[in-house]
Amino acid sequence: MGKFLIIISGIGTGGHYFPALVVAEEFMKNNIETIFLVRRGFPEEEMAKKYGLKTFYIAPKPYYGKSILNKIIALWKVFESVLALNKITKKCAGISFGGFGSLPLILSCMVNRQFFFLFEPNCIPGRTTRMFARFAKKVFLGLPSAIKLQGNIMLTGIPVRQEFKRFIQKGNSFKKTILFMGGSQGARRLNEIAIKFQQVLPQDFRMIIISGRRDFEWVNKERDFRTEVISFTTEPWNLIARADVVISRAGALSGYELLTMKKSVIFVPFPYAVDDHQYYNAQFFAKMPNVKMILEKDLNEKILYELVMDLLCAERTNVLEEKEMMFDAEKVIVNAVIKELG
Repeated sequence: MGKFLIIISGIGTGGHYFPALVVAEEFMKNNIETIFLVRRGFPEEEMAKKYGLKTFYIAPKPYYGKSILNKIIALWKVFESVLALNKITKKCAGISFGGFGSLPLILSCMVNRQFFFLFEPNCIPGRTTRMFARFAKKVFLGLPSAIKLQGNIMLTGIPVRQEFKRFIQKGNSFKKTILFMGGSQGARRLNEIAIKFQQVLPQDFRMIIISGRRDFEWVNKERDFRTEVISFTTEPWNLIARADVVISRAGALSGYELLTMKKSVIFVPFPYAVDDHQYYNAQFFAKMPNVKMILEKDLNEKILYELVMDLLCAERTNVLEEKEMMFDAEKVIVNAVIKELG
């Protein structure tokens, strides 16, 4: 491959930067120089430092669904970021992990005639992926795409942090534990259901609610003695490992993490996700054993109780079916990039 620079953009939410960090770490294991793009003062900067990555600062802003003025500012920030990136993209390969923060890297690679790769985690590809897939050297898919994409497509699975692979444990067989986790969006409705679920929860069961910081105060006030409320955790695998059944939104990464840990899961897709992508993610996950899907509009505490008991009473089967789920995605992606770049 020779001396080559890999630039990775995972700017955005955890669903963007966590898979990007795992792939960056794999490149470093292969002794390939890697730079991780970050915004100053944002979570991806802190995580990149934790992983010991070399960073480069840009300052893109979201540009979807904003006012005209905000869109103009966002486009200007993209232009500024491209100019900054042009200093380091003369001989590189870029890898975008989606979101608004990926656009400057893609454009800079195109301007400088350098290869770039795209990673798309969701069953419904994002707008950036749909727009630039045909120009990419290769497009890596975390989940099978529900729409046809132009370009060089490869299904890889989603890179998952090693902690999720190490903490594969069964829940407490003496006191069954139900975990509610709403993700970065839409936690309010799951928190409301979780509090009502206490009314039908058997006395010998236990419950954990990851409420989010916004809802922590009222959820903690409404909990009973069987329920533990946590606002946020940087080590979700510890809580997931304790659970027998998890009720979760259907983000691509969080879903993959739960199934990596062999958990029984009830997915409740966030109904306002862009392009309804969580609905299609949940449809894919629901093909697995020990997984159910229910729409938020159909959900109440009694129906949820029936779904939970169905999963607890069902004969345990292995969630990790190779024909459906793919693991060690970071190795697959890095090897594919190395092969493409010769």
